[in-house]
Amino acid sequence: MGKRRFSGLEVTLMVMFSLMLVVAIALIVLFVTGEGGVVKDESTEVFVPQCPNIPLAERVDCFPEAGALQGMSHYFSKLRCEERGCCWGPLDERNVPWCFFSTNHGYTVESMEQPNPHVMNARLKRMASPSLFGADIAELSFHAEMQTNNRLHFKITDAHKQRFEVPHEHISSLTSDPSSPISNTLSMTTAPFGLVVRRKETNKVLFDTTMAPLVFADQYLQISAKLPSHNIYGLGEHVHKQFRHDTNWKTWPIFTRDAFPNGGTHNLYGHYPFFLCLEDESGKSFGVFLMNSNAMEVTLQPAPAVTFRTIGGVLDFYILFGDTPEQVVQEFLELIGRPVIPPYWSLGFQLSRWNYGSLKEVKDTVERNRAAGIPYDVQYTDIDYMEDKKDFTYDKVNFNELPQFADYLHEKGQKYILILDPAVATSKRVGGAPYEAFDRGTAQKAWITDSDGETPLLGEVWPGETVFPDYTSQHCMDWWVDEYERFSREIKHDALWIDMNEVASFVKGSNKGCARNNLNYPPYTPKILDEVMYSKTLCMDAKQAWGNHYDVHSLYGYSMVLATEKALQRVFGGNRTLMLTRSSFPGVGKYSGHWLGDNAANWNDIKWAIPGMLEFGLFGVPYIGADICGFFDDTSEELCRRWMQVGAFYPFSRNHNAEGFKPQDPAVFGPGSTCWKAPSIT
Repeated sequence: MGKRRFSGLEVTLMVMFSLMLVVAIALIVLFVTGEGGVVKDESTEVFVPQCPNIPLAERVDCFPEAGALQGMSHYFSKLRCEERGCCWGPLDERNVPWCFFSTNHGYTVESMEQPNPHVMNARLKRMASPSLFGADIAELSFHAEMQTNNRLHFKITDAHKQRFEVPHEHISSLTSDPSSPISNTLSMTTAPFGLVVRRKETNKVLFDTTMAPLVFADQYLQISAKLPSHNIYGLGEHVHKQFRHDTNWKTWPIFTRDAFPNGGTHNLYGHYPFFLCLEDESGKSFGVFLMNSNAMEVTLQPAPAVTFRTIGGVLDFYILFGDTPEQVVQEFLELIGRPVIPPYWSLGFQLSRWNYGSLKEVKDTVERNRAAGIPYDVQYTDIDYMEDKKDFTYDKVNFNELPQFADYLHEKGQKYILILDPAVATSKRVGGAPYEAFDRGTAQKAWITDSDGETPLLGEVWPGETVFPDYTSQHCMDWWVDEYERFSREIKHDALWIDMNEVASFVKGSNKGCARNNLNYPPYTPKILDEVMYSKTLCMDAKQAWGNHYDVHSLYGYSMVLATEKALQRVFGGNRTLMLTRSSFPGVGKYSGHWLGDNAANWNDIKWAIPGMLEFGLFGVPYIGADICGFFDDTSEELCRRWMQVGAFYPFSRNHNAEGFKPQDPAVFGPGSTCWKAPSIT
């Protein structure tokens, strides 16, 4: 007897029944557990959200996961929103949050004290409401102080447990000198907790967090504030196509990353949770700085308002006041460290490229630009001068005369800058000779380790398999200074360029991948590029002296700058030199300049460089520039001419391009070229 065949209708009914069963089971799981499987406190079961008529422009997203509610039916989107105790109000546009916070989320003030007129302390208790991502902290400590007449500091953290805080070299040395009672500037609402910051001279509200609740979980911290103006500048590092921010529901991720500055909103090399707000036409301004190095995102909305979402650390804010934008920047620099004064020669035109291929080609480039009368002060060599791209080595075949190259440039009043990357190869040198820099670093335990705290983490960068120096460790700093001093005795040069320090790796996490845990896969991942924490970098559970890489990743460039400053001081002493870093954090400008990274030879990148450089002026890094004529792609003579003209006004004025593309130094276009000449006005 043959098997019975089901009709099309029967198959359809069985599929529909199976889907309904799966949905039913999923709903049971959702109602029994919170997000991420965290069992909800019984007190949240009776939670009733209070959803008054909140203006659309002031809604704060209660479902920030990218696309979390897209693709679902209207009914299930509503269920998931209300399961979080949030308000549901769908619209005919996608930018405005459909799921937004109720007014009875957050914390209440349990107690408050004011030990002196300049300080305010409070203890906060979490309200009985559902959790977004689990592990909410029940009791928080709040501390605020008027540090100076123009600087307010407030910090919110766990009341019972130490959390990671940025060990900032300059800020930790500051002392307070208040001259105004804190009550003139800061007031607090108690149920729910909120802060209102005012300009004391006019009583104008500048930063009002009462618009939305405070969220403080182990790996998800959120705070929102209404602002007095749409004139918002800063936040980085990104490509911003205009200097003033668009406040129409724009979200900017912040987490250091080796990525192309190609015009998207993704995170780039630096980590800058700082913005300046120009209040009105009077010029009065204020700045907001969140001292937090964890991965985060910042959303600007039409209220106007700002929302900070970070996945670790504490909420450590500085509010800076000024009568002008310049005064706000001065206050910020007072906080993070005033910029280094670069040497006079570094203000001239500079020339570089990746992979000249040989010292002969470098000299040919120097000679043709000298012959053309190009006034240029500095010549670079990129990683191609190294032996197999290994730090603290040089290619004794193609760059055999490199030890004498600086003297050759000095004869004509020019300077020489070379590059060092952080990643150190594990392989031996040419001919099987020991790679002594690696061996000494291993002996001194200079490397970032796997999560076991013992085994060096292995990744892959230009030289192949590599380890990564832990510049937060004193052992590593001593090793770095010593290696640089040894190398400087071998290859004379005038300044140092450090690169790839986001930190960049060509494999995800490590050569053996990353463990599945809440550091590598946190409950919430900000909208960073690739939306994977360890993409093109190290595993987040890797260990450094300052803590987990999860917390200190965006401080890698900063810590490398601190170590490199000690190395430069050892080698150059009191003589003024120069440092350039690709990755940065507030405070690197005290020691280093920066360039805007791996741009391309196109007209957009000329335009986008301008707001990029203006922003780094706000960030305390005024020695800033972009690769003139573009780094990637072949330039044209017209493009390069225009870029040379505008690039002459860059504080850091360097023509630099990548391997595989045509040379673009000014003289390469021939004796009849106007690439480096100003257009005639007659």
